[in-house]
Amino acid sequence: MGKKGRVKDSENHVGFGKLMAYKSSDISAAWVQLIMLNYLSIFASDVLGVNIMVVGTLLLASKIVDAFTDLIAGIIIDNTHTRFGKGRPYELCIVGETVCACFLFFAKPEWQTGAKYAFIFFMYTLCFSIFATFYNSGMNPFTLRAFSNNPMKLRKVASYGGIITMFFSIVMSVAFPRLLAKIAIGEGKTAKDYPSQAGWFHLVAIIMTAATVIGVCRFIFVKEDPSIEANDKHVPIRPKEIMTLFKKNKYVWIYALIMLCYNVLTNLAVGSYYFKWIAGDVAAQGTMSALSIVVVPIMLIFPKIMKKMGSMCRMVTVFTLVGIVGYLIVFFSGAFLPGVYFGYILGSLGTLPLAYYGILFIMNLCNYNEMIGLPRMEGSSGILSRFAAKLGGALGSFITGFLLQIAGYISQAGVESQPGSALMMIRIDFAIVPALLLIVIFFAARYFGKMEVKVTAWEEERKAAEKAAENNEAVSEEV
Repeated sequence: MGKKGRVKDSENHVGFGKLMAYKSSDISAAWVQLIMLNYLSIFASDVLGVNIMVVGTLLLASKIVDAFTDLIAGIIIDNTHTRFGKGRPYELCIVGETVCACFLFFAKPEWQTGAKYAFIFFMYTLCFSIFATFYNSGMNPFTLRAFSNNPMKLRKVASYGGIITMFFSIVMSVAFPRLLAKIAIGEGKTAKDYPSQAGWFHLVAIIMTAATVIGVCRFIFVKEDPSIEANDKHVPIRPKEIMTLFKKNKYVWIYALIMLCYNVLTNLAVGSYYFKWIAGDVAAQGTMSALSIVVVPIMLIFPKIMKKMGSMCRMVTVFTLVGIVGYLIVFFSGAFLPGVYFGYILGSLGTLPLAYYGILFIMNLCNYNEMIGLPRMEGSSGILSRFAAKLGGALGSFITGFLLQIAGYISQAGVESQPGSALMMIRIDFAIVPALLLIVIFFAARYFGKMEVKVTAWEEERKAAEKAAENNEAVSEEV
């Protein structure tokens, strides 16, 4: 019995070295997301001096390109069969992301306004619509094959690997605003000042150089399981199959809605405005990010929590309720930082399962495809959710720009104060908007859970049938 238990543990074991290597490019991608989606907006408005609403509109318009590139990437990757594997070759797209993120901050205040807008649109689109699209599209088939499509391994990777990504994200979240504050504060300057364009570019260039080196480690050290590729039926995936997927699997739309709301929430890019104008302390944003470390112990027991609750979606709904309460606390705390910190920690719990269990949503979608007679389509099943995620990222910036614009926010370098209406809107955007988005996620996750129950029952029946067939075959051989 003990020997059998040890064999089972060995089959489900994920080595720390492989886990670190696998999460390397996730760390780099997280740094790109942090800088591009949280600081690009305030760099454009307070350093370049351009209209924040126009910038938000441009970022939203770039998602039109995503509508095509996501579809193309899904089809290409589902039909990819190379000596490196199915999804692994697209890991190198992380280099394109880091280069684009670096050069986006090369834009200079003295450029013509039209040139600034064109440059921001081009670099942002190249980063997210091309490089990030192929990187993210290849991630699902790569992950499933790197860990032998083993549900237990995938849960461990999502939980424990999520801690690794979160740790390095927190490190960067803490370090970046503090480095900005250090650059900004000098003789004759205040905490509300931001560094020059050159200061931004040099800082981002250093960080993105490190991100590039870290990001290629996954491609170098983590390989796909060739047995998974060998068992793949290699069914050609064409646009027709994609349309059938959208028609027959309604849950791809539900997951897309969840990812849309999640990415709008996490990319509102209003935190830098909140701590600059409401709290009056730019570096305090780093302190808030550092406090996120308290959620790490919860992530360590994610697998046990999920087992206790019975399903992934039930876990998501419980955490979203906690998050809603947290964001309400943030709103009523105003400039009272202890209340903001406490509420923000609770609010972060609301999105924690979504941040690291995305592969389990995709696995359920692929299994459901198989259950209803479709190809698994590991690359294409995430087309809508990937598009929704990037659309949500752009919508986050757009919503912030739109709300601040109608509230009278002054987009101009050197401004010492903002009108009361703009300050109130910053508070609403920082707390009430996230709470509303979590409510939508709550109901969508409950609906997705219906499919999760069906798939679980179907898998158990299939395994029972396979086991019965093996027993019958064994009996026949003995006879």
